[in-house]
Amino acid sequence: MIVVKLQGGLGNQMFQYALGKAMAKIYQSPFSLDLDFLLDRTPDKGAGFVFREYDLDVFSVHPIIAKTGQEVKYRQPGFFDRLSSGFKKRTVYKESFFQFDQRVLSVKPDVYLDGYWQSSRYFETVEKELRADFTFVHSIEKKSQELHRDILFTDSICVNVRRADFLTSGFHGVCGMNYFEPALEYLASSLANPKAFIFSDDPVWCEENFKLKIPTQVVDHTHKGFKFSNQLQLMAACKHFVIPNSTFAWWAVWLSNKENSKVIAPKKWFNDEHINTNDLIPAHWMRFDN
Repeated sequence: MIVVKLQGGLGNQMFQYALGKAMAKIYQSPFSLDLDFLLDRTPDKGAGFVFREYDLDVFSVHPIIAKTGQEVKYRQPGFFDRLSSGFKKRTVYKESFFQFDQRVLSVKPDVYLDGYWQSSRYFETVEKELRADFTFVHSIEKKSQELHRDILFTDSICVNVRRADFLTSGFHGVCGMNYFEPALEYLASSLANPKAFIFSDDPVWCEENFKLKIPTQVVDHTHKGFKFSNQLQLMAACKHFVIPNSTFAWWAVWLSNKENSKVIAPKKWFNDEHINTNDLIPAHWMRFDN
């Protein structure tokens, strides 16, 4: 059994699930998801830590959930766990750097995967299967259908603005108007009928700060839907994208799967510019200063 540790929000969970899916195909082995860390509510996990929920239930996936107390509890590589059933050993493979790690795909079951695995290179072999798995349980909500039509019949640009927890995160940092304005100006100049649809965890800030020369609509949280899945569907319906340093927005681009999409992402994904993000950002995306 391949066991994948879940951690972080929906975008992170999608990357982790995707690696498990790829590994399961390689070895023709089942895989399960360990929710223990994700759902642990022990206080004082460190400055800036945000508690998350299990969010993959927005999709038509039916994963095996590892039973508490029966899977690996060691979190460091090189340790083994002695399970109560048959004293079976399981190797722990912990992500040691951010870029694509080919070695993990060669680690045979039984293995416990502890990391974020943020690269499409991990799951290229199961893209078709993942697209089937990542179909939404709920369709576009009725109150959002007019907005959805507007997105479909304009040169729609999805603009995602991540603030909230990133405002206090020394690790991530926040993309500001010095990034969004030139990116949008560049995209709009090449489109016949551009319209910016702004999706954010801080729509009030966006209303106050986005003063663009093209038609603009800030999409408020009345359109968020179940665990923001309605919002993600609206984002994925757009034709072009200006995204921040957010995996939620990254997956909106992936889910959109449009051949002629123009995508702009920030050059600096983390405050630490030494972290190599070339395997996260596809080569055909443009990267602007932020």
